[in-house]
Amino acid sequence: MTQIQIKGPIVSDSDRWFYDWLDMPATAPKDVILPQDNSDIEVLINSGGGDVYAGSEIYTALKSYQGNVTVKIVGIAASAASVIAMAGDVVEISPTAQLMIHNVSTTVSGDHKKCCMRQEF
Repeated sequence: MTQIQIKGPIVSDSDRWFYDWLDMPATAPKDVILPQDNSDIEVLINSGGGDVYAGSEIYTALKSYQGNVTVKIVGIAASAASVIAMAGDVVEISPTAQLMIHNVSTTVSGDHKKCCMRQEF
């Protein structure tokens, strides 16, 4: 069975090099390599989240996979990592692990009109 590790921040493919340079764990969409034979896979998650678009790309890849996907939350699956966790056909969580989902958050700078437009988001 193929095992895929989702560890550290969820980052874009273009930002992955920075974490490699610092020798820090991170997960980018290009790190999720799925078997060509559609065999069962196990996804281990311990991530506080990160880039929502990278998380969405990983979720979509896992959800589209033709084989069986078992997700195991072994530490924390927060924010963007919680979205990835929902891609499993089966989702398991350790009794000592956590799943954290939150409302959308964003930042904005500029004049009051931009702030009001962002508020409507």
